Amino acid sequence: MSQPQKSYPAQISVGDYILERLSQLGVTSLFGVPGDFNLAFLDLVEAHPSIKWVGNANELNAAYAMDGNARVKRSLAAMVTTFGVGELSALNGVAGCYSERIPALHLVGVPSISLQEGHALLHHTLGDGNFHAFEHMSGHITCKSTFLTEAENAGKLIDETLIAALTECRPVYLTLPTNLVHPLISSAPLLTPLPPSSSSPHPALLSSAPLPAPKDPEALAAAVEAITQLYASAKNPVVLIDAIAERLGVEDLVMELVEATGMMVFTSPMGKGTVDERHPQFAGIYIGSITVPSVQALMDTADLVIDVGPLKSDFNTGSFSYSLKSSQTVELHISHVTAGYAHYPDVGLRSILTALKDTLSALPKKLHSQATAASLTHATEDRRLANAITHAYLWPRLSSFFKEGDVIVGETGTSEFGILDTTLPKGVSLLLQVLWGSIGWSVPATLGAAFAAREQGRRTILFVGDGSLQLTVQEIGTMINHGLKPILFVLNNDGYEIERQINGPRAQYNQIARWNHQAILSLFSPAPDANTYPSNALPVDVAALRTHKSYRVSSQSELDQLLNDEQFGKAECIQLVELVMPRDDAPRALLTQAKLSAKANQG
Repeated sequence: MSQPQKSYPAQISVGDYILERLSQLGVTSLFGVPGDFNLAFLDLVEAHPSIKWVGNANELNAAYAMDGNARVKRSLAAMVTTFGVGELSALNGVAGCYSERIPALHLVGVPSISLQEGHALLHHTLGDGNFHAFEHMSGHITCKSTFLTEAENAGKLIDETLIAALTECRPVYLTLPTNLVHPLISSAPLLTPLPPSSSSPHPALLSSAPLPAPKDPEALAAAVEAITQLYASAKNPVVLIDAIAERLGVEDLVMELVEATGMMVFTSPMGKGTVDERHPQFAGIYIGSITVPSVQALMDTADLVIDVGPLKSDFNTGSFSYSLKSSQTVELHISHVTAGYAHYPDVGLRSILTALKDTLSALPKKLHSQATAASLTHATEDRRLANAITHAYLWPRLSSFFKEGDVIVGETGTSEFGILDTTLPKGVSLLLQVLWGSIGWSVPATLGAAFAAREQGRRTILFVGDGSLQLTVQEIGTMINHGLKPILFVLNNDGYEIERQINGPRAQYNQIARWNHQAILSLFSPAPDANTYPSNALPVDVAALRTHKSYRVSSQSELDQLLNDEQFGKAECIQLVELVMPRDDAPRALLTQAKLSAKANQG
């Protein structure tokens, strides 16, 4: 979070108060769709010096973009919708943020308080005079829901709502009635940073405030003692980094612990990208029964597993097939710890990691031979596919294309599972939606991610299937409109391959409309007669927005040539690469997971 160094007038409008708090938290892009109940607030957005409006094709895409933006910025992201019809369209994306532990603000412009109190039968309502129905719907998929009704306490409620999002790492819901956009309130609270309210706060709350004292120091001390005893008696302790470690930004702390103790480190699928996979202590991706045999062999030697930030969903654990013994497992959760069969409440993740690093590093190192990550070479393929772009070829090949600091987005399905077979360099941000798994998420998430990546000087690379692309393709137009330059890999395998692997390999319901992918970038580029550009947009001329490149590659040799092209790798304009891939081919991990899922579906 940036220091609130600005000076403010004694009073500030409620709408501007929201924007200033968002700016302090690092928000620079505000996603959404205009509607009559949020237009007055959007006037303030357009006048704001550091927050830019990003109009999306629809509200669902705005929610996905907000998700991707928050993941890369490692802070809160935000979107604006309008009452009823707008906010409901966004709920799938908001639910994904809740499921995947992404801090986000869903700000909804609602009718004035007088209209609400009069139960007016307004447009965008259910016709029953109830103005709280949609708030109640959102209440199930947010960690805090706030319905502003007066200006007097608005600042306090806004602050509490934002703190909740960053404490719980989940979305929050806030309404802004049309008559409360402009009333003035005290600006004094803006001079003080939002305080962390737990011992496991999001990093956005820590840059200008110290880590708060443990909620229960005795529980923390007892947990450290128990873990230290388990560690001291273990011959081969290891660390497993999972999703919540990434969400709370503690991976550097984890690696300090790993390097200080000599332990091998594994990641789950949702933890992939948190570790430099060329690090000598990195041992591979652990997915239960789906784990690559060479990685499983290393995990089998462990007599203590310290699981940091576990999120044990089906696709993250190989359909719940972990072979770890409870007596030999330590789990460090967001606000509690388990060590063997003992449970320690009110112990924050950041606090316990800091204490363990200090305690365990004082003990003799657990020296192992260098961890050897899994070989990414797979069995000999059918000769008929010798030069085809198969998954067994594609994902290991991409390892050398990725650069330090890349932002990589993988769509639900073949891309999500295939990316597990890559070796990622240091500082990569890998965005996957393993738990929620809403197809189409990745394209708008790439939009949001690309805004953050541009600020950080990083490449953005998307992998999306031809089926998922069709759900949210409109946001490629938004990327072009704002001069973003991601590399978009479209895996064209003629339909929904992940569904084919689970059920219906020849079923019509797994077919999709066949698009001309080479025409997509031209379709979404400005028309030849578009000679003006909005004054509030980025300073990019229209001619520059028409600069794009599309490629269609159908063989390994063609893809090798493209990936080796230095100019292509510079990503100086938006680029779309259509990868023509064999139907019925799938990544190794997906083939196994599909069988497990099919079996589970049978009860």
